[in-house]
Amino acid sequence: MSHIAKTSMRRIVEEELRPIMISLFRRIQEGGPELVIDGMPAYNERAQFVGGKVINQACYTALELLKTQESLNQLGQMISMVSHMPMETWGILNGISGLYRLKKAGLLERTVDPETLETLKRSMDWRTFVDIDNDYSLIHKPTNYYGVAFGIARHRELMGWDEQGHSRRLLDRLLEHIHRYSGAFCFMDETRGEGRFDRYSILVPSELASQLLATGWEVPEKIRDMLKKSAGIFLKLSDEKGQGFSYGRSIGAYGDTAALEVLSAAARLDGVMTENEKEIAYGYSVLLIRHMIDFWYDRDMESINMWEKGRKTDNYRNKYRILGENLSLCMQMVNSFEHWDRAGYGDRKPCEDYRERIAGLDRYTYVPFAEGRFARGLAIARDGSHVWSLPLISGGQKYYDKDPYMPVPYENLVLQGGPEYSHGQLVPQLFMENGDVLMPIVYMKEITPKIEADRMAVTCHVDAMCLMGGGIFISGETRPDDSLADNSVADDGGKAQQPRRVEGISDMVTYVFGKNQIRREDVFTVAGNLRVKKIRLVLLTYSHEPETEKNLVRFDRGAIACMRAEGYGGCSWREASDDGSHDTPHGRLGGEVIWETDLLSPTKTLEVSWIIEYRQGEKDTL
Repeated sequence: MSHIAKTSMRRIVEEELRPIMISLFRRIQEGGPELVIDGMPAYNERAQFVGGKVINQACYTALELLKTQESLNQLGQMISMVSHMPMETWGILNGISGLYRLKKAGLLERTVDPETLETLKRSMDWRTFVDIDNDYSLIHKPTNYYGVAFGIARHRELMGWDEQGHSRRLLDRLLEHIHRYSGAFCFMDETRGEGRFDRYSILVPSELASQLLATGWEVPEKIRDMLKKSAGIFLKLSDEKGQGFSYGRSIGAYGDTAALEVLSAAARLDGVMTENEKEIAYGYSVLLIRHMIDFWYDRDMESINMWEKGRKTDNYRNKYRILGENLSLCMQMVNSFEHWDRAGYGDRKPCEDYRERIAGLDRYTYVPFAEGRFARGLAIARDGSHVWSLPLISGGQKYYDKDPYMPVPYENLVLQGGPEYSHGQLVPQLFMENGDVLMPIVYMKEITPKIEADRMAVTCHVDAMCLMGGGIFISGETRPDDSLADNSVADDGGKAQQPRRVEGISDMVTYVFGKNQIRREDVFTVAGNLRVKKIRLVLLTYSHEPETEKNLVRFDRGAIACMRAEGYGGCSWREASDDGSHDTPHGRLGGEVIWETDLLSPTKTLEVSWIIEYRQGEKDTL
C-alpha cells in the first residue's frame, strides 16, 4: 500500500478534504445565485436537489470546520438564499439533516431567521411525494424513496414540525417492500419485481442505518441483516486501488462512495463485521477516500469530474448537477469518516498486512439476490490484482438494454459499459429473418454456480430472448412493451413490467473464471420457423495497439491481452469516437472490436463462445 499504509483517515480528511469543503463554502457564499462552476450555472432547473445539499454541507462546514461567528452569519445568508428554491426528495433530506445539525448545536434560531425557517418548514415535507391517504404510497417514485421519506419524516418529528408516528409507518412500508420482493436474501429490488439489483440495492441498508443512528433509533434486525450482507459484498470487492462498484447506472464516483458508506455503517454497528473484516474494510476505505480525492476531484476544474476528459455518467447525474454532486460526495466522505471515528478507527493507520489479508479472501463468490420466476444474483471473482463482478440481473424496462446492465464481467478500467448506450457488449446479438434483433438477457432461470479451488463456472438458463431497441445498439430506444413478467417472491405473484419477451429461442449460458482468463459459452436452441440470419459480438476496451487476425484480437498495451471468439466470424477494430458513445465513468475507451457473420442455412442449435485473457498488475491509465 506504499505511503497510504502510513496515513490515517482523519489525516486525509483534515488535510485534503477539509480545504475542498471550505473552498466550496466560500464559493457558494461569494457567488450567490449566479454561481458558475466549470461553465455550468450551479442553480438551474435540472439541479433539483441543490438547495438542500447547500444547506447540509454549509451547516457542517460552518459548525465543524470554520467555527466562527462570521461563518455562522454567512451560513444564515446561504440558507435564506436557497430557501425559495424548489425542494425535492433528496434535496429535502439533505437540507433538513443540516438544519437538525444546527438545532442539536443550539444554533438554529440564532442562525436562521423566522421567515426563512417557516418557508423551509412548509417545503421540506415528505408528503410532497407520499400519498398519506393511500396507505402512504409513493407518488411516481421508485421504492427506494421510502427510505428518503422516512428520513425526512423522522427529522421533522425531531425538529418539532410533526407529531410522532409517520416515520414509523414509512419505515414499515419500506421493510414490507423488501420482504415482498427480496425475501430472505435481504437485497432490495429498486423496482416492483423487475429484478434491478444494482448499486443502490447494496447501498440502501447503510443509508437507512445512518438515518436511524443519526436520529436516535435502534437499527432493526432486518436492516442489520441487510447491512451485513451488503458489507460482505464490498469486502469481496476490496482491492489495492480504492475502486468500488462497477456496473449499473449512476456509478463512477458514486460507485466508490457506495463502498465507503456501506462499510463504515457496518463498522459502526457492533456484531456486523468481525475484527478481521473491519481491518480489511478500513484499509479499503482509506484507499477509497484517497481515490476520491486523487482521481475524482479534478484540480483544474476545482470540482468533482464525472463529465469531462472522456468521463461520462448517466443523464440522471449529468453536469447540470455539478454543484450538488460536489456537495453530496464530500458529505458522504465526511459521514463515512464519522462512522469510522465512532468505531474507534479514525486515527488509525491501515493494517500493514492489508495486501495479505485481501489475498486471503475467498477467490470466488456467488451472491443470490432473488429467486422467483426468474433468478438474480452476482458472481465475484478475485484473481491477483483483478476483481470481477458478473451481475445476472435486469435493468428493468428503462435500462435492460443498456451496456452497464449487460450480464457480463465488469471491472473498472478494464471492462466497462458506456452510460445510456447500447452496444450490447460481450453478449451474442441475434439478427432475425424478420428484422428483429434479439439478445439473451433478463429472462434468466436456474443460476448454478460451481466453485472449485482454481476456477468458478456459473451456468444459467435463459428461457426467452429480449427484443432490443433500434439501431446497432447505440442510443437505441426500446420498443413499446405489451408484456408482463413476474420476478416477485411474494406469495400472490404481483406482476412486474419487463422488456419485450420473445419466445422460441432459449440459451444455456456458462461463464468460467480461471487464472488470467474468462470464458463464455452459449448454446442456443431455436424452435419452430424462427431463423437467425446473422450473429454479432462486440468488445469495448480501454486497451490499445490492436492486431486482428481472423477471429482473434491481440493488444500490445492494456489490461486485456487478447480475445478470441468462436462461431462469430472474423473481427475488425474501430477506434473510439468522440461523440460520447465510447465514454465511460472512468474515461474514454480505446475502441471496439466487432465479430460478425451471416448464417447461410437455418439451424436449430447454435453454439458460440469467446475467451478473454488479461494481464496481471495492469489497468489502463487514462
